[in-house]
Amino acid sequence: MGIRYDSFLARTLAREILDRWRGVRIAGLRMASGRRAVELAFEDGSRLVAMLHPLHGYILELGPDAPASGVEGKAVRTGRLSLLDARAPADERALLLTLGDRGGRPWEMLAIELQDRRWNAVHCRRTEDRGAEAGVGAPGAAAPDAGETGVDSDPEWRIEAALLARDAGNRSLRRGARYVPPSSERRAVAAPPSEAEWAAVLAKAAVPAINEADSRQAVLRTWAWTSALNVDWILAASDPAGTYARYRALHALAAAPPRGPAASDAPGPPPRPAFVLDRPWGPQPYPHPAGAGSGPAAGLLTAAAQLLAPGGGPAPALRALPAAASDDDDGDETAQLRKRLRARRKRHRRRAAALERQLAAAGPPDEPRLLGQILLARKDEVPKGAADVTLPDFGGAPREIALDPARTVVANAEAFFDEARRRERALARLPDAIASARERAAEFDAHLERLADSGPSDALWAAAGGKPLRRGAGGPRPGGARAGGPELRTPYTRLRSSGGLEIRVGRGARDNDDLTFRHAAPDDIWLHASQASGAHVILRWGRKDENPPKRDLLEAAVAAAVHSGARHNRTAPVVWTRRKYVRKPRKSPPGTVAPNRVQTIFVEPDSDLVKAMARRMEEA
Repeated sequence: MGIRYDSFLARTLAREILDRWRGVRIAGLRMASGRRAVELAFEDGSRLVAMLHPLHGYILELGPDAPASGVEGKAVRTGRLSLLDARAPADERALLLTLGDRGGRPWEMLAIELQDRRWNAVHCRRTEDRGAEAGVGAPGAAAPDAGETGVDSDPEWRIEAALLARDAGNRSLRRGARYVPPSSERRAVAAPPSEAEWAAVLAKAAVPAINEADSRQAVLRTWAWTSALNVDWILAASDPAGTYARYRALHALAAAPPRGPAASDAPGPPPRPAFVLDRPWGPQPYPHPAGAGSGPAAGLLTAAAQLLAPGGGPAPALRALPAAASDDDDGDETAQLRKRLRARRKRHRRRAAALERQLAAAGPPDEPRLLGQILLARKDEVPKGAADVTLPDFGGAPREIALDPARTVVANAEAFFDEARRRERALARLPDAIASARERAAEFDAHLERLADSGPSDALWAAAGGKPLRRGAGGPRPGGARAGGPELRTPYTRLRSSGGLEIRVGRGARDNDDLTFRHAAPDDIWLHASQASGAHVILRWGRKDENPPKRDLLEAAVAAAVHSGARHNRTAPVVWTRRKYVRKPRKSPPGTVAPNRVQTIFVEPDSDLVKAMARRMEEA
């Protein structure tokens, strides 16, 4: 397992690199795409090595006497330059190393990016038009000022070589593209928030039925310089004021500006603090003790070298790693799995938020119950057909009560009692349902962390709902497809009822049409949640003379309710008919059909029952 990097570690590591090699001449640069590795060699014999495989990654220094690093990739042509600047974009996991001449003019840059599982490195050159603009191309031209050499704000770099050529969101990391450093979208990048702002974020995440994992996620999503490496230490304080004090202390270290250029006769820079944290994935160099299980270290670069290959140099570890031929070898499957896990996590978070809104709107049951009791106690004082009435309550205070003119006084009172009972049920049911949804979302947080640590696995795919079928794969084909041809993706998932009947659930709007009109027999049973968007469901039956057993039909209806917008209702109406009575109107949107001869049944959405039917299908 490699070393994890966050924005605080990247910022401190950039300062350490600048302290170590400022003004030292570059001897060579090698980029090995197959190994995902970069080696920047200096004329004093030392080397900066970045192994950029996310599962086995690290950045360290090799001394003149250290063994070969194993980076045997293509040598990148560089000029007679020295290290001019090293920095990290604010609140981002990236290192920007600027190479310039002895006059302080920047000419080239090596950017090492450490975001998520797409670690990468690009070599850039300053564009000619920008150089001419600044006068750096003219002999004897004056050096640009400090603002112009700032890499964070200077956009005029063109990529000459990329370790892994790819597109990163709205940025292109390909040769010839303009290099744009990553930028943070979190709050308090330059200055810490006020204590009130900090407490408000924690309070919002600490509403009833939400566990401490949500406070952790709220901090990570909101505040700059936080990460999985330091958030537990921040939140370990006993109260919001304590957590805020810890965050301010960390922010002051992380956001501090780098030291200015040192004079040639000035003494060496003071050593920066470094520690080794004891973490589940192994020893972790870090610029802050960040909780228990930490010890001091000589430096971040030195600690990385000692931890990864004590006494033997990093070469064995590097040579043992698998080669990576392109940027897609771990990207396609991992990206698909990450997308599915995030979608499921989002689904549970949205469910929890919807349930919280229901809980907030429910209100206490005492008020409608009291109004109903007042109406029954003073029903003779209520005019017939009144839309509202003002009656004294049992303490003598006047109470204005809205009524339904079409109902009797007793019926209006019963409506208030029904509302009180509904609120009681909501108050009894919703907190547990919210906690369950939050727990499920936290499970997917853990799955995503496991994916970042160890990559895709069968267990993670099972949590995400199963692997997608791949086109062009070998092996048997569904539906008798020709061997060697493309593997067909079915437009439905399959369940098995307790009676042994197959239930097919459409995957999406277009898949619903495909399921209904191409993967169902005329006498199969078609089901859909009434007055709600959702999946088409087919209960495989095929008999004309009788309807399916009631138990199987109800289980198929539960599947339709769970895969619809009515999944959170206590009961949901589901319509069903024979597939032959379902037609597709002309020019209607995908998934829109017109069923005839429908019947309606009411079921309780039960996701556990659907999971049991899915397991029964897998076992079969």
